[in-house]
Amino acid sequence: MIQDRAEKITGHIRGVWRCLNRKEKKAAMTGTAVIAGAAFLAGGAWYAYALQHSEGYGTVRLEIKKEMTGSEIADLLLQKKVITSPAVFRAALTLTGDGRSLKSGHYRLPEGMTVKEALTALEKGQNDFRTVMIPEGSDAAQIASILTKAGLPAGKTFLATAASYAPMPYMYGPEAASVKGEGFLFPDTYDIPVDYTARQICDLMYRRMDDILTQDIREKAQAKGLSIHELVTLASMVEKEAKWPEDRVPIAAVILRRLQEGMPLQIDATVQYVLGEPKEELSRADTQIPSPYNTYLRKGLPPGPIASPGKDSFLAVLKAEPGPYLYYVADKNGHHIFSRTYGEHQAHIHEIYGQTQS
Repeated sequence: MIQDRAEKITGHIRGVWRCLNRKEKKAAMTGTAVIAGAAFLAGGAWYAYALQHSEGYGTVRLEIKKEMTGSEIADLLLQKKVITSPAVFRAALTLTGDGRSLKSGHYRLPEGMTVKEALTALEKGQNDFRTVMIPEGSDAAQIASILTKAGLPAGKTFLATAASYAPMPYMYGPEAASVKGEGFLFPDTYDIPVDYTARQICDLMYRRMDDILTQDIREKAQAKGLSIHELVTLASMVEKEAKWPEDRVPIAAVILRRLQEGMPLQIDATVQYVLGEPKEELSRADTQIPSPYNTYLRKGLPPGPIASPGKDSFLAVLKAEPGPYLYYVADKNGHHIFSRTYGEHQAHIHEIYGQTQS
């Protein structure tokens, strides 16, 4: 039915067009161009108002004084990297008449807000926020718990939001990850407004990650034959396995060598991820749990990252090359000892713990 109506309308338009003389047709075409141009400009203005984020991932403190004009506020927000376009900010105030509704006071705002978000924040008044530290190696479930404990209501829905959060194509691997945003939410200290949604918190953390993945890092990953998804996945395992900084590169080298040899990675941290909670010592039964993340049972990388890695883990993966070592074991202080053969590996285990693995 819709198609029939569309064909009738198209037929009417064609009939009217045939009836127009050359001058009338030219005028119609000019009018159409003007309308299209206006629509384009309107779309651009909407993008700059509601969608365009400035570069930045931190949080800034600023004061809006009572005597400040809308233009002065716009310039201050630009200076603090809260917004990108003071002109759009001023235009929005003029069009909406909201200039008088902006409230003076002290604010802590995230860098990289849209003009719309900034206006909303300033209309609400002095904002309530929490300073939250997300440790390197935290997974999405742990981040949700940290947010909740910090008094952020969004913590309750964060894990569900992170599960479907993947704004960039490089966040997708060849297999479906159980939590799409896992690993791509950068661990750092954030000042987060209490009324932020889980999506806004994900955006804040993702933008920080995207900045950490500099052009230099991306080019080095490409030269190494790694996609961004593979780089983040590898870095997440290094982050979870290495307790001491000096162990990052050698652990990454072992993982790369095992991938090269087509061996199961046998990364304990991936089994911990499957279990969903830390376990001091894995049992043989744990290593046999069926899961695409269990690298004892499968070869190659898991479907995606298992935690949010820090920058040092990215750099460790990029620096590492497949070496002579295929095994490692942590001593009682968390330092790793590396072995070329399974026999050497068993001997190191016996030396440290007085037992060997069957």
